[in-house]
Amino acid sequence: MEEVSKEVKNFLEKCEELKKCKFIMAPTKIKDLLKAIVGSRTLYDLFSSVSSGFDYLAAKSRCLVDLSGGYSGRGAVVLPSAARDKLAFIFCLLVEIDRDSINFNRFLQKYFSDDGSFYASYCAFCEQLIEPLESVIRSVFKKELDDGEADLLPPDVQSEDVGGLNENQNVPSAQASGMLSVIWLLIAQEKQYILESAIPADDKETGYKMLTEIYKALKDKNFDVANSLVNGYNYYILYNNAISPGVQTLFENIESFEGAV
Repeated sequence: MEEVSKEVKNFLEKCEELKKCKFIMAPTKIKDLLKAIVGSRTLYDLFSSVSSGFDYLAAKSRCLVDLSGGYSGRGAVVLPSAARDKLAFIFCLLVEIDRDSINFNRFLQKYFSDDGSFYASYCAFCEQLIEPLESVIRSVFKKELDDGEADLLPPDVQSEDVGGLNENQNVPSAQASGMLSVIWLLIAQEKQYILESAIPADDKETGYKMLTEIYKALKDKNFDVANSLVNGYNYYILYNNAISPGVQTLFENIESFEGAV
């Protein structure tokens, strides 16, 4: 319990650093925040759980709202109401910003424009995205932060199929857990590459779902299914001429994970 509290406090400290830093340092602080998730088994399990099956493409269309009617380029961010969807959306958005799939400057100016300055836009970004992220995490781990015992998920996050947090679920070794967390981030990055590619919208959804199922199969140690999906995904990216810079690294990490488990 003490270790969980330490990891969560470290994550919250990274959130505070992001909120207090100068705008120019934001990309570095976002990267540090994501590293705090990957470096914590508990936080990794939580974000993996809420992201599993989460339709980020559909969420973006709902949450990133165009207020301009196509004229001024103004927009707004409307977060999902459910805690698990809120966590998943903010996490995926931060991953997208971290890998430069989203131009951070233009994103701030469009969705958090106030007086036209980057300073004001960045303050609004932290207020509308980072503070809600902190709030949910503090709620999830309230008792751990108070050095007590608590459920790992609030009511609207709990479900029978939440992966990585159920007491009866098999817990992988520390090495395997670390490898799986790397694969999880690589898949998140691959998803964003597909979403930003020139592939037709319907085909983007196919690739996105394949990547989701690859991760699920690996987590369940169903390697026959995982290998079939990887082969299918390999054909998919070749057919669509959508080979990302990181896909080879993803395939190599999947192969290493299967050999280590």
